[in-house]
Amino acid sequence: MKTTLIYATLILTLSITLYSCQPDNNSNTPQPTGDTRDKFVDTWSCQEQSKLNGNSSFMVNISLNSNNSSQINISNFYQLGASYKVYGIVADNSVTLPNQTVNGFTVKSGSGNITNNNNQITWNYVIDDGADLDTCTAVFSK
Repeated sequence: MKTTLIYATLILTLSITLYSCQPDNNSNTPQPTGDTRDKFVDTWSCQEQSKLNGNSSFMVNISLNSNNSSQINISNFYQLGASYKVYGIVADNSVTLPNQTVNGFTVKSGSGNITNNNNQITWNYVIDDGADLDTCTAVFSK
């Protein structure tokens, strides 16, 4: 009987100790959203090198596409204007620009990669202005 009481006390003490070692859920710690697009969302400074138009600097804004969980919208891409949006498909740290026509310009193809602690996106893309194909590279920086 004494042995049973000792074992019961030991098991109870061990159970309490192990249970109390569980990590606390700290509500002050931000929980990750799991949305891989979030790192792209911001206003970016663009340095663009265009085969047809030369070098230019301008601002672009990237926002989430609320209708598609894998897409972002890029306003003022290729200096098309702040009210015009090119969309991109995000996969981890990469963005693919599918063929699309915006404000009379066709994005034939394009891709970008976010690097430098999510502070820089490097791009390569081809734009058809209706007369010529323009091959471009760009760097978006925060």
